[in-house]
Amino acid sequence: MLVLSLPCYSQSNTGIPGYVHIPTATFSPDRTLYLGTSFLPKKYLPYSKDRYDAVTFYVGLTFLPFLEVNLRATRLMNIPLHANHVVDRMPSLRIRISKEGKYIPAVVIGAHDFITSLESGVARHFGATYLVLTKGTCINKLSTTIETTIGYGTDWLRSGQNEFIGFWGGISIKNNDWDFLSLMVEYDGKTTNAGMQLVLLKHIHLTAGMLNFDSLTGSISYHVRL
Repeated sequence: MLVLSLPCYSQSNTGIPGYVHIPTATFSPDRTLYLGTSFLPKKYLPYSKDRYDAVTFYVGLTFLPFLEVNLRATRLMNIPLHANHVVDRMPSLRIRISKEGKYIPAVVIGAHDFITSLESGVARHFGATYLVLTKGTCINKLSTTIETTIGYGTDWLRSGQNEFIGFWGGISIKNNDWDFLSLMVEYDGKTTNAGMQLVLLKHIHLTAGMLNFDSLTGSISYHVRL
C-alpha cells in the first residue's frame, strides 16, 4: 500500500535544504530559523584551484511561509594569514510554487549567489538558478519512505562557476521506525554522490557524504521555530 508521506528536511553541504549536495523542494516549517556549518573538499571546489578545502557558515529563515532566504560565508582553509583572501558571501532565495499533495510533488524555484560585487560575474563562485520537484511515498508493507527529487538548472546568472546545470536528481530512503535517519544517493549534474542524514533531538541536523565516492563532505545545523 502506498500513501502520502510527510516530507523530511535537512541541510545539504551548500547550507540549503537538500541531500548531500543538491537542493530539494522540501521546506522547513514556517518561521524556522537555522544556522550551521559545512565542509567542502578542494577537489570539487573549482575556485580554490584544487589547493584548499573550505568551511562554510550559513544562516537561513523560512517565512510567509513560501519564502526561504539564506546567507552563506565560505572561507578557504589553511590560507596563510598574510594572504589577501576574501571570504566568499553567497545569498540564496527559494520560492515554493506548490506544496506536496497526494498526487503532486512540491515545487520550488531557487537562485543561489544572485548578488555580486562585479558585473562580470567572476566573483560569483556558486551561481545557480533552478526548478526542483520533490515527492515522498510511504510503502507501508515495508515500513519505508522513499523520497524522489528531480531538478533542472541553467547558467542564467553570469558566474565564474555555476552549479546544478542541466538535469539532476536523487532519492532518499528511510525506515519509518527510524525516521531520524535517511540514506541518500544523487547526481548533481557533474558527480554522483551518496550519504546519510541524521536528526538528533529534533533540532540538530547532521549530513555526511562522499562526493563522487572519493571525497568526504558534511554539514551540521541547528533548527528552531520562532
